[in-house]
Amino acid sequence: MTPTRDPLAALPSHCVRPLAPFSAEQLQRWAGQSGQRYVEIDLEGLAGKTAVLTAIGRALGFPQWYGANLDALYDCLTDLAEHGDAGWLIVLRHLSAAGALDPEERAALLDVFADATEAFADEGVGLRVFHSP
Repeated sequence: MTPTRDPLAALPSHCVRPLAPFSAEQLQRWAGQSGQRYVEIDLEGLAGKTAVLTAIGRALGFPQWYGANLDALYDCLTDLAEHGDAGWLIVLRHLSAAGALDPEERAALLDVFADATEAFADEGVGLRVFHSP
């Protein structure tokens, strides 16, 4: 019997990158095959940083004390490393369509996810974050 190859093995286990050339459906399938938690967050039509951060917190099941700011996002993201031994794969859809996020705010949001990948790496848990325009 031939062992099943992990389709995510060719991707860095700790990364923040554009969704293309992949599709969310393909990544969801791969996450399932790898036993990783898959979370897709659609940000289309959201207006403002607070709305975006609230949607992210809701989708990831953050606690009630989550303050929908970048510091709280980092704190709650890094807590997820304890609840996903096989890893996490997060897709942020329509990030550029999130109304009031200017380019600097989008960059800061992605920086928080990138910083969280380092904390996940320290715990030996994968965190892959993909974002689409």
